[in-house]
Amino acid sequence: MPPVGVIIRSESGHERFEPASSQWSPVIQNNPVCIGVKTNIDQNISGSMPFSMNSSNTTDLLELLPPASYCEQLKNLYFDTFAPLFHILHDPTFEMDYLRFQSDPEKVSLPWLALLFAILSIAVIALPQDSPLLRELGKRNSVLDNMSLLSSRYRGGVMKCLEADHYLWRHNLNTLQALVILIYGINHTHGQSWALLGAARNIALSLGCHIEPTIFQIEPISVEERRRCWAGLRMLYTIQNTTLGILDATPIPSTVNPPLDINDDELVVGYQIPESRNGPTQMSYLLLKFELYDLCTRICSQVFETSRTLTYDKVQALDAEISAMREKLNYKYLFDVSIAAHHSVQLNILFGYTHQLTLLLHRPVLRQGAAGYSLEDWLSSQIKCIESSKELLGIHRVLHEDPSFYPYQWYNRGLGSFHAFHAAVCLAHICMSGKNLDPPTKTSFQKLVRDSLHVFRYFMETGISAICNKATPVLEKLLAIMNPQDTRDSSARRESTCHQSDSSYENDTELFYEYIENLAPQQWLSPSNMGWEGWATILEHGSMENVF
Repeated sequence: MPPVGVIIRSESGHERFEPASSQWSPVIQNNPVCIGVKTNIDQNISGSMPFSMNSSNTTDLLELLPPASYCEQLKNLYFDTFAPLFHILHDPTFEMDYLRFQSDPEKVSLPWLALLFAILSIAVIALPQDSPLLRELGKRNSVLDNMSLLSSRYRGGVMKCLEADHYLWRHNLNTLQALVILIYGINHTHGQSWALLGAARNIALSLGCHIEPTIFQIEPISVEERRRCWAGLRMLYTIQNTTLGILDATPIPSTVNPPLDINDDELVVGYQIPESRNGPTQMSYLLLKFELYDLCTRICSQVFETSRTLTYDKVQALDAEISAMREKLNYKYLFDVSIAAHHSVQLNILFGYTHQLTLLLHRPVLRQGAAGYSLEDWLSSQIKCIESSKELLGIHRVLHEDPSFYPYQWYNRGLGSFHAFHAAVCLAHICMSGKNLDPPTKTSFQKLVRDSLHVFRYFMETGISAICNKATPVLEKLLAIMNPQDTRDSSARRESTCHQSDSSYENDTELFYEYIENLAPQQWLSPSNMGWEGWATILEHGSMENVF
């Protein structure tokens, strides 16, 4: 293989990748020094960039951290609840760095401090609602306000550290790790991160993270840290591109292998990866999620294509891929006899995502205007949607009720609730269509939606879920439409929650059925894509005027 370039590392710990093609002399290009790492390079600080010259010093930035005991608590919470679902760091390396930081905070590097702030910014959203930390640090009246305030405060700390380090023109792997975790956290609170993601991608290219790291002859931990960062970045890019409509379809040439399916304590020289394992590793979830996102991209590229109708053969082929993924998940987690809580929640989330993909794939077939499908196709897709909707609502309820999943309520009140909302709306839509459903089946759908409302109302009443605040009134109204004689759920008709229009039951049914029929499938990709204003308008005015 011809030389690809060299990682240049400065005395300050910053790095940059210099491609071999940028060397002018063929003699230099063929020099073996062009592979590996060079150090002690002059950075020419004064002339590199005419902006981002933040004057913050380390002492000022350290004062933005919470007290040491709270910092430790949040750090541990991150590694207990977020790291199993987004395993980007090498945990033992971070722990050693954290111990050094505790012994002499003033000597901390700014990129590493930015990484710590990124960890804190995401950890606060997993705090229990009765946490003293939330009240003492946030000092706001509501749990949601305290979480938002602290998250914003520590995200600000990330950017202050990076700006003080002049991250736009000098950086290292900690810089990239901080940005990747920061963007992951922003995505989970349904914020906007596209511009920041573009900056992170270019920093990754500048660091050479798109090149297979074994070429640089670096030690195994650094190899995997680079692979994990690149994989995490690609995953975030896939999510953003899919939900925003492929803003950037430009492929990035890359030679990087996927991260190894391995535990952190196995990252030592000479370790042989076993051919088979009893259960998942620390990296298994991320690797499987990566496959699911790739499958989602393929489904979306077919389903969202408006110029032609997706053939049912293609629908079945994509459905077969979803089924194959479920088999793979079963096989990966089947041998985990201990089934630790984080592995169980991983399996529930992964299975939930496969059912979300089933709804994205099959629900368009059920639309009244969907042409080119036979009655047999329609019935087959309806069965698929019913089965997956039941599974999604069951997962939502289990994650809420099982005490071992309590640390993961941040997921369930966010994306988990959105997927459950999709499932409940799907069942209501099928029920309202009135096709090929006997009364006992409709009654079972009503019970499923009614039971799910207990979880939605809990999150709404505790004030910790913006999604449930918006979704609960919609589900209450849909339940009333599904069974207007249901006196067991009087709150479904509370005027304070959803105003009753003067129209008849039939008109209400027609109105909501038409609205659900006309929702673009892209709206079900993420909470930020959903047209919540449309639902609110219908609930308030009983009309679809100016909704679409």
